[in-house]
Amino acid sequence: YVNMLETELLQEFAKLLGEFETSKAAELKKIGEEKDGMKMIDNGFVPVFGTVLESKKRNALDAAVIMSFSVASSLEGKEKDACVIKIRDTLLAKENLVDPMMALSWLTNLFNVLDETSPTRYDLYMDIADRAKAADAANWLVNDDTPERVEQFKKAWTLSPSQHSTLLLKLLRLCQATDQKRVFGELLVKYLESLNETVKESDQKKFEKALDEAKDWTVQAVIATFKAPFEMAHRMRAMLGLKVVQRLSTSDPALVSLLKMYVEEDFSGYLKFSESKENLAYMEKKGLSHTDNINNFRVFAACQLQLGAYTYEEMQKALMVENKEDIEEAVMGLVLSKKVDAKIDQANGQIYIRHTSQREFRDSEWPELGTKLKKWKEGVENVLNSLYKARQR
Repeated sequence: YVNMLETELLQEFAKLLGEFETSKAAELKKIGEEKDGMKMIDNGFVPVFGTVLESKKRNALDAAVIMSFSVASSLEGKEKDACVIKIRDTLLAKENLVDPMMALSWLTNLFNVLDETSPTRYDLYMDIADRAKAADAANWLVNDDTPERVEQFKKAWTLSPSQHSTLLLKLLRLCQATDQKRVFGELLVKYLESLNETVKESDQKKFEKALDEAKDWTVQAVIATFKAPFEMAHRMRAMLGLKVVQRLSTSDPALVSLLKMYVEEDFSGYLKFSESKENLAYMEKKGLSHTDNINNFRVFAACQLQLGAYTYEEMQKALMVENKEDIEEAVMGLVLSKKVDAKIDQANGQIYIRHTSQREFRDSEWPELGTKLKKWKEGVENVLNSLYKARQR
């Protein structure tokens, strides 16, 4: 099928379809001689799809599909897009006669026929997602590369905020049928962020409905950040500003308050928050450990300390440890977090903070970091120059 306009191939195709359309051979031969791809689609291949599908004759069906897809590949631009849409519409009109996986395969091949920047790809991709769900084949689209590909699609197809949001929602529902928890988490955050953009082009009722539907997923996304508060610091700050999260202030005020305290590293606020039995019960219900929260806030506090030696009393105050005898256990919690390197000197009653990690670089801190890196670079260059001069002697 290298040259789809060769008369022999057209005749072979027509022969397979002969019992359905006896005059098709002559028609296709004439069209083939005219070398008109769109005319072949309109008058030759697509109209017989329905009849071929109903006949359930595999040879005729394979020939119709291969020839039509190949002709579509030979076209360009809007003409190719129009051709693909015609083939798709014809196939989907009779898809109840086709095995779901076969329909999924055909649609995927049509998708690949289109140019990478064709906006028609969006419609095909949505069709594929629907059929993947119906065929119980979510992994057809959902894999480790999906979050990155979605962003590539957004740029290549010039998707509107609404289209981007709809695409993410479709993939999220597909993802629920897989064990791809990491992919689901990444797509979920992107979807919640996309809702902030859709309000600019959606009516208020539609936007409110989308926020309501996303409520349970929003709670799930916020809770997931507490499991790794250092790694998720930037995401926590971004989520706090999302409209869908702010909306939880009415239905889940404790969750929003906890998120805000994590973002602001408000240890005192958390201790006051945890005095409430209702808040403790809420955290237990959501699978959030009060003990883990205390340790996280102590790590935040320790990372704000200057490197050096501290007395037990000073460390007790900094880490807000109620009883002095519990200070060593609290310091061990810092070390186990791997965010703080500390050493306990029991003999001298000293605790040494030797290294701490930076949880998050905010916009105002980047210039300072740039200055430090510049000085470090200059220091390394001086050392290398000195070594070079020493070798020349």
